[in-house]
Amino acid sequence: MFKKILTAAAVAAVMCGSAAAVAADSFKIGLVSPARILAESAPAVAAQEKLKTYFKKREEELNRDIRDFRTRAQKFEKDSPVMAESERLKQRQSLAETERDITRRQRALIEERNQRANEESQIILQRANRIIQDIAKKQKFDLIIQDAIWASPKVDITEMVIKELNKPAK
Repeated sequence: MFKKILTAAAVAAVMCGSAAAVAADSFKIGLVSPARILAESAPAVAAQEKLKTYFKKREEELNRDIRDFRTRAQKFEKDSPVMAESERLKQRQSLAETERDITRRQRALIEERNQRANEESQIILQRANRIIQDIAKKQKFDLIIQDAIWASPKVDITEMVIKELNKPAK
């Protein structure tokens, strides 16, 4: 957040300054979309597949347990009127424990998946930032902005970054 504010302030200062009016033709700005990098680059797609594979077994197991729980709950609802009070109470407690366990496991799985996805994203974005800096130096950009509400396609260098990111790491 601070980085975006600082970037916006720098852009505003440059655009509003009297020197900017004189040097507007020589000022070179680029734009990069981290969201596109994380959606379209080969390393990001590979990371998504890796995470999907890593969590697939646990998700399937959890989904199977959820289906089993729903089946048990439906059977309980159907059979509870004819059950003895003690049996009804015992099964209700068992269902409640199972539901709490499933909820806890779901939260843990989501939390772990989000954490791992964030870690993978950070690795990709760190590499992308190095590539962006290299492009900026080689092509003599004065300023490169990440994310903008709107920008002309002629200043968007995201595709260049994705192409470099898709090359094997050195």
